[in-house]
Amino acid sequence: MRLGVAGAMGVAGALLAALAAPGCSNDAGPAVPIDPAVMYAQNCARCHGVDGRGDPELKKTLPVRDFSDPVFLAKAQTEDLQRTIMAGKGQMPAFGASLSMPKIQSLSGYIQRLGRTPVARP
Repeated sequence: MRLGVAGAMGVAGALLAALAAPGCSNDAGPAVPIDPAVMYAQNCARCHGVDGRGDPELKKTLPVRDFSDPVFLAKAQTEDLQRTIMAGKGQMPAFGASLSMPKIQSLSGYIQRLGRTPVARP
C-alpha cells in the first residue's frame, strides 16, 4: 500500500494524537513517600526476620545474614549493601529490577539502622 503525502501526514497525525491520549503519558504521577520498613517487611523479613537477626528455622538450612552481627556491622558499607540488594547474592534474589535506586538506598539505610537497634529479649 502506497500513501501520498496527504495520507502519510494523516497517519502521522493520528499517531501523534494516539500518543497524546490519556493513559499514554510519561508523567510518573504524584510522588509517593518511601517507607523502608514496609519494603523490608515485604521483601526481606521472610528470610532475615522482622528484627534483622534472620529467621531461626531458615538459618538451619541457609546462610542468612544477621544484620545485628558486630562483624557485619563493622564491615557493612552502604555501597556493598546496595549492590547486594540490586544483584542478589547466593540464595538471595536480586531486587534491582523491582526496586528503584532511591528505594534500594532507603532500604540499605534501614538495614544498617535495624542491625544497630537493640532488640528487647523476653
